[in-house]
Amino acid sequence: MTETPEIVYCRNEDHTESVPAVARLSWPDGRFNPTTACAEDLEMIVSNSLDDGHVVLVEPVAEHESHAYRSYTVTHAIKELVRTHRREVGRDVRAILMEAPDQPYYEQLPETLEERQKLPARFHVPQWTESGTPQLWVCAVCWDEGSVSQWPCQAAAENGGEVFAR
Repeated sequence: MTETPEIVYCRNEDHTESVPAVARLSWPDGRFNPTTACAEDLEMIVSNSLDDGHVVLVEPVAEHESHAYRSYTVTHAIKELVRTHRREVGRDVRAILMEAPDQPYYEQLPETLEERQKLPARFHVPQWTESGTPQLWVCAVCWDEGSVSQWPCQAAAENGGEVFAR
C-alpha cells in the first residue's frame, strides 16, 4: 500500500480556492513567519524580500514522484525571479539559499554535536542569527547546548560543492 502524499497549500488568504504550494519560505532574520507559496506568489514574495534587503530561504515543497513538477516549478520561478531582479535593479542577485528538501527539522537532528557534524554536507547551510551578539551566520546543524559553529563549519568548508550544488 502506498501512502498518498499530503498536499501543502499556499497560505495566501486572498486566494478564493485552495492552490497547491510549490515552496516553503522562511526568513532567517525572523522578519516574517515561515509560509508556503504557490507558483504565482513565489516570485512576488521573494522579489519583495530581496528589494527590502532580507534573505529568504526557498525550499521545494515535495520531492515525491507525483509532485515532481513542483521542484521544476520552484526552479523555474527562481530563474524568472533572478531575470526580473537583474532587469529591474540592474545587478545580479548575489545569492538565493535553498535548503535541501530533506533538511532535518530541529526534532530530527541527532543528539550529539559529533553526530550532527557527520551529517551530509548538504545540511550544513548557513543560518543568520539576529538575536545573538554578535549577529553572524551559523551552521544550521553544528550546534550543541550553549554553543554554535560559525558558518562555514568544518563540513561546509571541506565539502562546499555539496553544500550548494544540488
